[in-house]
Amino acid sequence: MDSVFNQIRPYKIPEEIVHQIKSLIKEGKLQPGEKLPPERTLAEHFGVGRSSLREAINILETLGFVEIKKRKGIYIRSVSSPIMSDPLIQILEEDESNLYKLYELRKDIELASTYMAAEHRTSSDLSKMLKPLKRMEEDAERAHFSLSDDVEFHLAIAQATHNFLRVHILKNILDLADDYMGLIAWKLIEETTGVFLILDQHKKIYEAVKKKDPHGARSMMEEHLTWVEEKWKAFGTK
Repeated sequence: MDSVFNQIRPYKIPEEIVHQIKSLIKEGKLQPGEKLPPERTLAEHFGVGRSSLREAINILETLGFVEIKKRKGIYIRSVSSPIMSDPLIQILEEDESNLYKLYELRKDIELASTYMAAEHRTSSDLSKMLKPLKRMEEDAERAHFSLSDDVEFHLAIAQATHNFLRVHILKNILDLADDYMGLIAWKLIEETTGVFLILDQHKKIYEAVKKKDPHGARSMMEEHLTWVEEKWKAFGTK
């Protein structure tokens, strides 16, 4: 991350920092949910004083680009958060059947993203997909499944489209359904075969993207998401 920040000119320092952070988000160099370096380190990267940095971070928080978590740090927020507003969250909480509609939207985004990722992916994009995939493989040997690794893999595919809005919108959708998808993860742990099945599905998606096979990648993603949806509905009826 060190190389993405440029030193700030000595005038309009907070405004320059705000502009640079917003540009890095738009360029996809800062991803939703990503933690920024500690305050002292970040000030050094920019070549500014910590008071100017704090002023800029407060502006970014007010504008909704970052979230300051006490004793945890500064995190990049999803720019799609205003789209996924409180009324929508209430609707989902009041009627869980609407979560299937949300999942349908997720499928639309992910199928298109996987197709485009296979066309536009770089070696760096493949590395980002491979990291969570390797951890998932290690976890499967212990009959374990990590939802955070699963989310990281899917977001890495969206990042490979090089359209930052896809990443932010998908991250928001995944956050909204986090609790419910977590229940599926626990169910999968109870079914050892399920853990290995889902790992195999992810591997097939990765290989298709790696081979730059957009139709195959899309097909593998559709197979995976449909399988998850069927499991979700089956668990919900028990």
